[in-house]
Amino acid sequence: CVVAFAVSLAEERQRGTLMRLSVAPLPPWKVLAGKALACFITGVAVQVFLITVGVLLLGVRVADWPMLGLAVVVAAFAFTGVMTLLAALGRSEAGASGVGRAAMLLLAMLGGGAVPLMFMPGWMQTLASVSPFKWALLAVEGAVWRGSTPLEMALPLGVLLGAGVVCLTIGAVVLERTRTA
Repeated sequence: CVVAFAVSLAEERQRGTLMRLSVAPLPPWKVLAGKALACFITGVAVQVFLITVGVLLLGVRVADWPMLGLAVVVAAFAFTGVMTLLAALGRSEAGASGVGRAAMLLLAMLGGGAVPLMFMPGWMQTLASVSPFKWALLAVEGAVWRGSTPLEMALPLGVLLGAGVVCLTIGAVVLERTRTA
């Protein structure tokens, strides 16, 4: 989802769609907000689908549904921020695709998507802290099977929120500067 939306935003910028939208009677941030909202909704939908498959077909039992809902929403927000940043870094559709796929693959592998964090060497576990995948996994695990308390969930949820805010802000600023350049 992240790469697809980043590529589509880079494509719209390259083809001049964003420039044409700049004459519309709405602030530029609303155009970006629309794309970000679509990415956010898609991210939530994908997570809900995967959780539904886990519960209905694989017998997964969720320890804390409200906390899982919060983890899903916050993770989707963080990855929406990552999408915005990746779209800003890619000057073209191909550039955004290459940078996006490489970054997401690296972040996923580093964050525990290939090898569980507990099996990584200590230095790699420390390095994994830069990956939003690590924090999303910890948040979802905390709600599904760890039975984490709200205090224990504060760190992964806080890091995801912070990552979303920072990435959205940097991405929006860079996109605005390149739009007017």
